[in-house]
Amino acid sequence: MKRIVFGFVAAAFLLLLVSETSHAIPAFSRKYKTSCSTCHYAFPMLNAFGEAFKNNGYRYPEGRDPEMTKEEPVSLGSEAYKKVWPNAVWPSDIPGSSTISVHAVGRINYGALNPVKWEFEIPHELEVLYGGTIGEDFSFFGEMELENEVNETVIAFPFALQFDPDPVLHVRAGMVHADPTPTHLRLTRNHYNIASLRSRNGWRFRDEQIGLELWGAGNGAGSRGGFTYRLGVVNGQGISDVNPQKDVYGKATYKIGGLGEIGGAEAEGSEVSEFYIDNSVTLGGFFYKGTASKSGAKDEDFTIFGGDVDFWYNRMILNCALMLMNSDIPNTTSRKSMAYYAQGNYVLYPWLIGLVRYEWEDKDTEEDAVSKPVNAVIPGITVVARANVKFILEFKKYLDKANEKNDTFVLQMNFGI
Repeated sequence: MKRIVFGFVAAAFLLLLVSETSHAIPAFSRKYKTSCSTCHYAFPMLNAFGEAFKNNGYRYPEGRDPEMTKEEPVSLGSEAYKKVWPNAVWPSDIPGSSTISVHAVGRINYGALNPVKWEFEIPHELEVLYGGTIGEDFSFFGEMELENEVNETVIAFPFALQFDPDPVLHVRAGMVHADPTPTHLRLTRNHYNIASLRSRNGWRFRDEQIGLELWGAGNGAGSRGGFTYRLGVVNGQGISDVNPQKDVYGKATYKIGGLGEIGGAEAEGSEVSEFYIDNSVTLGGFFYKGTASKSGAKDEDFTIFGGDVDFWYNRMILNCALMLMNSDIPNTTSRKSMAYYAQGNYVLYPWLIGLVRYEWEDKDTEEDAVSKPVNAVIPGITVVARANVKFILEFKKYLDKANEKNDTFVLQMNFGI
């Protein structure tokens, strides 16, 4: 018992010292005294205003953050210090109340081939999230995560510190966004297949990426739509790199119509029933170039290219993405892989969202006799029982013969405070 108590105390202490996710958390609801639906289509998926909030460094658009803040920050120095700088420390502030939130995930799983067909996995994951702003130009975001993985507890503590001089330029250090899918923060238990596809040495997009990132956003004509970009350099395989090479990546998007990427002059958060509407089309492209190492194997050099489309119209969202991977290992035949998905969401009611996703992947497109394509369809329903309580009912049906008995069913429960 003493060890358990000490472990929790140590984890809490670590959490206060340091700070994958890019979405808002209940701490922001407390800061602005507003509903989660101000920024979320259905948490963690962001709506248009939530994207603009994030693109402004977790601040309200158009310099309106001070007047919208309902909890006064704690000042760290007088404003007069600015006049005598560099002979004084530049003044700043910290959040006036706790920046800590809690997110819990529980699941009831069914798999036909599992030794235990029905499984109660409650909890599956517990996240202590924290995020906020420091003065006018810095923000932070992080979590302390405990996850059940095959009856073993996995601990992770990703965090990032961000310099936000302008929406068009942010500098982020720590956990960055190499995965091209975070804009489509999913409403499903299953990850997107392009995030889960592994290279021959085991690398995949959805694993934690630590490094430095430059990113930004700007509005289009008439403060509608606009662009985003991100460029980064990362270890590539975990918190501590496993080879001397560094990986590089980038992504760019352009949005036509809808709310401006940084909000526009009239941008307001919405707590009404149509917070999910943002009639627009967004086109994106991405790349990743890296080296993956594996014990007992030669290094693998791989390059990824891909693109995606988001189409929002009234109550419907359609999005799809394509990824191509080229892999080279010395004295081994090169491998070409391809994966894509297409997904549709429809808001039946503001609290009830239907979803269906089709996925297809082929790990080796030139060796049909060895590698057979895997494809599946995932229908699901999301119930937002309260702004911070969500249920997901989901079924994954494989359509290829090799996996036709691997179908899974899950009921997932999420809440945040």
